[in-house]
Amino acid sequence: MQIKESATGADIESIVKSQRNYFATHCTKSLNFRMENLKKFKSVIIKYDNKIAEALWADLHKSYEETYLTEISIVVQEINNHLKNLKRWAKSKRVKTPVQLLFSTSRIMYEPLGVALIIAPWNYPFQLLLNPLVGAISSGCCAVLKPSPYTPHIAEVMEEMLAEIFDSKYIAVIQGDREVNQKLLNQRFDIIFFTGSPSLGKVVMNAAAKNLTPVVLELGGKSPCIVDADADIAVAAKRIAWGKFINAGQTCIAPDYLFVHHSVKEHLLEKIAVSIEKMYGKDPKQSRYFPRIVNQKAMERLQKLMQHGKIKY
Repeated sequence: MQIKESATGADIESIVKSQRNYFATHCTKSLNFRMENLKKFKSVIIKYDNKIAEALWADLHKSYEETYLTEISIVVQEINNHLKNLKRWAKSKRVKTPVQLLFSTSRIMYEPLGVALIIAPWNYPFQLLLNPLVGAISSGCCAVLKPSPYTPHIAEVMEEMLAEIFDSKYIAVIQGDREVNQKLLNQRFDIIFFTGSPSLGKVVMNAAAKNLTPVVLELGGKSPCIVDADADIAVAAKRIAWGKFINAGQTCIAPDYLFVHHSVKEHLLEKIAVSIEKMYGKDPKQSRYFPRIVNQKAMERLQKLMQHGKIKY
């Protein structure tokens, strides 16, 4: 079952129910099942390598190099880490027994929660959707994935890629706008993993609270850089420029303001400008390495921000 933008609440309820029924068979709990599906997951990512890169170029103008560095390799490394350590992680852990339970033994047993909901944003649409999926598969859960509608090309590729190796009763991709998000949140999941803004995080938390569903929220925040008088200014400038301009600045932990000692302020600004030109040339629009802002609405928001303060370069 492949669900598109026209998904109704009944459609979504049906797929969640099918996943809950599949989870109840206990087959996802098998260590061999989890390991084999992680291996299949890794193989299909490698197989779709070029399609992934083409989709991210279409959505965000990301070069293949940046796509591999910030999207593909992160998920592959996560899978490798789980394949290496899963057997150890899955073992029960012996713990101390309280005196009230003398002559017995105590262990912590690690069990999958059930059906997971993973909602991802548009800025790193591949790795922020699929990295949590690695954990869901590794832990023995079923999962419903909701990619961002603002990056439709990579969303389609991910749906096609996952449908090739997973049945929707195990792993399903549901596409659509915020109305579809709300329909999903009306369902009872066993864990929700959300990456996005604090305002939407509150919506997710509120919906989860109705069923006491555990939630992982990865939300945006502030990311200052501090440059003191004794800093290596050339190195600091290069790192700040790289961190700010990778993915065209659309990174939740990109430097967004600087605390700089007054004695090195002008020197730092000059070096940042030099670093940006070295990375992208005099006209960044002509550089194949410089990504694009995701859509017109986001661009207009940035233009409004630039009306405040002073533009140095």
